[in-house]
Amino acid sequence: MKKTKKIAFIFALPIRTNAILITMPFGLNVVTLLDRAGYEIDLYLSEYRSAAYEGLFSDRVHIHFLDHNYMWPKEGKWSYWFLTSYFRYLSIFRLRRKYSHIFASGMAGITLGGILKQVNQKAKFIYMNDEFPLQEVMNIWVKSEMKYAKKADLVSTPDEARFPPLCKQIKGLERKAHFTLPNTPLMDEAIHIPDKDWHAHFGIPRDKKLFLMAGGLQGSALIPELMSSVKNWPDNAVLIIKGKYEVKGFKESLEHLSIPRKIIWSAETFDPNTLHSLIRYCSASICLYDGINDNLAFVGKSSGKLMRSVWLGKPVIVSKQSSFQFVEDLGLGKMVDQPEEIAEAVSYILENETELQHNCVQHYPSISFEYYWTAFSKAVMD
Repeated sequence: MKKTKKIAFIFALPIRTNAILITMPFGLNVVTLLDRAGYEIDLYLSEYRSAAYEGLFSDRVHIHFLDHNYMWPKEGKWSYWFLTSYFRYLSIFRLRRKYSHIFASGMAGITLGGILKQVNQKAKFIYMNDEFPLQEVMNIWVKSEMKYAKKADLVSTPDEARFPPLCKQIKGLERKAHFTLPNTPLMDEAIHIPDKDWHAHFGIPRDKKLFLMAGGLQGSALIPELMSSVKNWPDNAVLIIKGKYEVKGFKESLEHLSIPRKIIWSAETFDPNTLHSLIRYCSASICLYDGINDNLAFVGKSSGKLMRSVWLGKPVIVSKQSSFQFVEDLGLGKMVDQPEEIAEAVSYILENETELQHNCVQHYPSISFEYYWTAFSKAVMD
C-alpha cells in the first residue's frame, strides 16, 4: 500500500518529564509496529531530550521534543496556554493537511492531538487512553482532555474493562469505535534478556523460591498487607520488594513488618532487560491494587508488571477484581481478596509452578499486543 502521508504520534503530559514513553509498551509498540510496516512517523514528546530512543526506530521516525523553556513557564494554566499556543501555531503554519492518522496519548497529548486534527480534518484521530481523566481534581488539563477526546474518531484502552467507566466519565464516547491495546512488550523483545544469578546478587540461599513485587511503591500497592502476610508464607519462599528512590522511606516506615532474610528490599536502577531478567528468574510476580478509584479498580491488562510476568512465562498473584478474571480463567496465577489469602496463593504457586509456567507460555499469545494489534491495524490502518 502506498503511503503518501505521515503519521503523528503525540505523547505529552502536563509537565516536562524524563523519558517516559519508553517505559509504556502500549504506546511504544504502536510506533514500533508502524515503523516496521514502513510508515513515516513524527513523534512528539513532552520529555527532556535524551538518547533514550536511539537505535529503537528506523530513520522513518522523527522525534520532536517539546521541551523548550518558553513552553513551560509554570505548571497549570500558564503551561497550558504556552504549550497549546505554540502547538496551534505550529499546526496551522507547518502541519496542515500533513497526516493521515493522529495518535494521541497523555493528558496534554490528547489536547495537542485535537488541535492537530483541526488542520488535518481527513486524518483519523485515535484517542489512546491509559489513565482516567477524572481522578481527584478538575483542572484545565482535565477539562481539555475531555473536550478533545469527544472529537476523536476512535478510542483505545489497555483493557476492555476500562472502556465502560471511561464512557461514564466522558459522555458520548460510547458511540465511538473502541479497541484494546494492552500494556505489554512485543513478543520478539524477549530474546535479548540476559541470564543472571539473582540468588547470588541478593545473597539469598539457593533453596529459596523468589517472589517479586516490583513497581511504584505507594499505599495503593498494598505493601503493608503484603509484608504482614510473609510470616505465614512457606519457609522456602522469599519476598523481593523492588522500587526506586521511594524504597528508603517505605522501608523505614514499615520496619515493624520486616522479617530478616524473608523480605529483601532493592532500590537499584535496572535497565528494562535487567529487570526482565529478574522477573523471569522469580517464581511469580505479585501485583496488588487497592481499588480506590477507576484507575485502580479496572486495571486488567494495563498492569505492566502483570503482563510482563506472563510474557516472560511466570505466573502472578493479583488482587481479586473483575478485570483480572482472565488470570484464573487461563490458569496464569491466583487472585486474592484478603491479606490472609496471599500466603495461600504463594503455596498454590509453589505447588503448581510447572503447570502455571506452561499455561503462561501457552496462553500469552491470546492476550499479547500482537493479538489485539491485528484487529486494530486492519480496521484503522487499511
